[in-house]
Amino acid sequence: MSGVNNNPGKVPLPDIPEPVLNDPRPAPDRDQVVSAFKTLEPTRDFSTMRKSPCAKESFIDGAAFGLGVGLLKAMRSGAGRSAMNWGIGGFFLATIGTWEYCHYMIRQKRQIMASGQMPVVNTLDVDAAKRREAIAARQRDV
Repeated sequence: MSGVNNNPGKVPLPDIPEPVLNDPRPAPDRDQVVSAFKTLEPTRDFSTMRKSPCAKESFIDGAAFGLGVGLLKAMRSGAGRSAMNWGIGGFFLATIGTWEYCHYMIRQKRQIMASGQMPVVNTLDVDAAKRREAIAARQRDV
C-alpha cells in the first residue's frame, strides 16, 4: 500500500513504522519460575490466611459485591452463565481491591506511628484508666 497515492495533488501520508518490542527486562529464567512455584505450600498458606489482618473483611466484601453483581446481571440479561461469570469477576475484583486498600491503610498507620505524629496507645490501658476514673467518681459521690 506504500507509495500508492489515490489523491493526486495531495501530499502522501508517511509510512507508519512497525512497532518494535524492545523490553529492557530480561525474560524470566525457567529455573526462577520453577523455584518460585516450589516455595508454595497450599496447606500452610491457606491455613495461615485467616491470621492475615485483612483476609476476613476482604473475602466478605468480595462475596457481597460478587453476589450483587451476579444478581444484577442475571436480572438484567437473564443469561445465567454470563451472570455467573460477572459475579465471579466481581468477587475477585472486590476482594483484591479491599485487600490492597486495607494493607494500604495499615502501611499509612505504621508510617504515621514511626514518624511520631500519632502516639501508640494501648486501648486496654485507656479502658482501664476510664474504669478507674469511673470507680473513683462513684466513691466520691458516696
